[in-house]
Amino acid sequence: MAKAIGIRVTAAEGDYDLAASKFFGSPTVPEEWADDFDEDILFLCQFRLADLAALDTEDRLPHTGYLYIFLDTAEGAYQLHPIVRYYDGEPDTVLGDFNEIVADYERFTQAWLMNFEAVDEDEVCTRLFGAPSDWNYEDEPPRLLLQYDPLDSEMGFLDHLDGFLYFFAGNTYRDFGNVTLHEEYS
Repeated sequence: MAKAIGIRVTAAEGDYDLAASKFFGSPTVPEEWADDFDEDILFLCQFRLADLAALDTEDRLPHTGYLYIFLDTAEGAYQLHPIVRYYDGEPDTVLGDFNEIVADYERFTQAWLMNFEAVDEDEVCTRLFGAPSDWNYEDEPPRLLLQYDPLDSEMGFLDHLDGFLYFFAGNTYRDFGNVTLHEEYS
C-alpha cells in the first residue's frame, strides 16, 4: 500500500503567505471563481501542490497548481457535501473572511498553516492517502484522498466527532468531481 503524507498544522500569526497550504482562513482562488460560492459553502482547505510534490512519489496528484476542498453545508452539520476543485496555475484573488457568513461555522476564520511529512499508511492523524484509520468493514475501503482527524489539532472543526472525516477519491486520485465524504466514529 502507498505511503501517506501527514499534515501537521500551526495557527497562522501576523502576516503570512495567503496562498499557502492551509485549513480555514481566507481561500486564495483564481479571479474567475470569485462569484462561484454562496453563503452555504464552507472553505475547509487549500493545498499548494508544489508543497507536497516531493512526498507524492507515486504522482497521485498534480505537482503544480492548487487543490481546494469546500463543504456545502446547506443540509446542516450532519449532511456536509464536498466540493473539490483543482486549478493549474497561481491563484490571484483572496476571498476575505469567507467562512464568516456560513451559518454555524462563522468561527472558522483562523487560518491553520500546513506542514507535510511522510507517515505510515495507517497513521492515526490528518493525512493524505493511505488506508483509512478505524475502517471496520469487510469491503475494501475506497481510495482515500484525505483523512481529517478532528482531535489531531486545536482547530476545533468537528471536535465532537470521536473518529474521522474521510474524503474518498473517485476512480483515480485526480477524479476531483467524484469525491465523497464519509464520517467514521470510533
